[in-house]
Amino acid sequence: MHSKAASESAKFSRDMIWVALSNIFTTALGIVLLPIMTKSYSAESYGIWTQVNLTNSFIIPVLLLAFDTAIITYLAGEDDKTKRLRSLGSMFSVILIFSAIVLAVILLFAHQLSKFIFNDPSYIHFVILTFLWTFVDTIYAFFISYLRARRQILKLSIIQVCISVSHLIVIVVLASLGFGLEWIISWMILVDLSFAIGTICLLIRQEGFPTLNFIGIKKFVLFSIPSVPAGLMMWVLASSDRFFITHFLDLTQTAIYSCSYLLAGMIGLFYTPIVYVLFPTISKAWEQNRKDDVKSYLEYSTKLFLLLSIPAAVGLTLLSQPILKIITTSQYLAGWQLILLVSIGTIFFGLYQINVFLIYLAKKTKLIPLAAGMATLVNVGINYALVPKIGILGGAISTVAAYFILASIIFVWTKKIIVYNINFVFLGKVVFASVPMGLFLYYFKVNSALGILLAVIGGTAIFAISIFLLRTFSVQDKQLIKQTLTGLISRLH
Repeated sequence: MHSKAASESAKFSRDMIWVALSNIFTTALGIVLLPIMTKSYSAESYGIWTQVNLTNSFIIPVLLLAFDTAIITYLAGEDDKTKRLRSLGSMFSVILIFSAIVLAVILLFAHQLSKFIFNDPSYIHFVILTFLWTFVDTIYAFFISYLRARRQILKLSIIQVCISVSHLIVIVVLASLGFGLEWIISWMILVDLSFAIGTICLLIRQEGFPTLNFIGIKKFVLFSIPSVPAGLMMWVLASSDRFFITHFLDLTQTAIYSCSYLLAGMIGLFYTPIVYVLFPTISKAWEQNRKDDVKSYLEYSTKLFLLLSIPAAVGLTLLSQPILKIITTSQYLAGWQLILLVSIGTIFFGLYQINVFLIYLAKKTKLIPLAAGMATLVNVGINYALVPKIGILGGAISTVAAYFILASIIFVWTKKIIVYNINFVFLGKVVFASVPMGLFLYYFKVNSALGILLAVIGGTAIFAISIFLLRTFSVQDKQLIKQTLTGLISRLH
């Protein structure tokens, strides 16, 4: 990279660190919440909580109409503030109208939706609360994506930590006082609404008020519409296993599966900060026709993700059962095989997330529903065939197969846009360095929280030493690490 791009790459790395620290903190709070929910409520109630959160994650992309992606694609490199606010206002107008239509449909079919989501028609009140929570979170996600497009990453990380802390306080207080899930969800709505309003006020103070309009909306709709069905299918990939388990088995099995899935999903800690910072960064470079820089960012992001996720998958698999036994109860133990499969699937999904941005930048969003559709068919087919026969392990198998297909298809397509190299020598060294770490964790007996901490520290140290002895990092990698740490330290001072 040239000098300007080199400084931007250092900022890119620092931003990833901020997001990573935020994600680590919020994930830790999520792990703290797990024993609170599983020990304060029955397994069936925790199954309801799981379904509410899954439905929330389904409706948000629908209500957003993929405009969050359009904001980053079109506004990350836009220097005219007036155009940015006008574009923001036009997209938000459509979201408000569409949300009103969706609300009417949900109210009309609340009985049927309760049966579909919870396998019980008597949970209509949860259906209504779920939509209200989703609508509030959609508003927050829309405006936060604008701040993300403007690369205000540190500020966003702080906001996210504050939200997570607020959620923890609400759940701890209400659960300890014996309040039901309805009260917890209601308070979640109020908390998220306050942060959504705060984000809007922050935007107004920095940029001005985005007045409602429909100017230029056609361009954004044509770009985003293909991503909406893709988003729905991506939700099916991520969540259909829980619905099949709920209907073929029961809510208790859904709760057991969800605990293991949540633990294995910690692999997301490694791709989330990367993609969060990567998209606005390469969007700006793409608009400035710096294709070599885009290529370098993709290569660096892929290497970093694999460096972190592969040993993490090994560690989570070997420590999963002691961790679950400590933070939940023995009822939620489902075996290390489930953790391993979901971890591998999450790695494939992370590779998809890194590569799919090229499809957006090339304005070829019609390809994404095709890839997601193929993966969804595989996912649903395997779930339907295996869950009734082998139980929750069938859901994990469907996850691996579907995400492998999705990542493979997107990778092949992106090669036609920009060809970047995957360093297989580097990858081999990462895998090889994970072996001694895995052997250490296998023979290290864990039966307490302190034991888990010591195992993590010891395993990380062994992996780090192995990486060093194998001379895994290139001279360029070391220079980038030095620039990143120097800038981070100066920022802290």
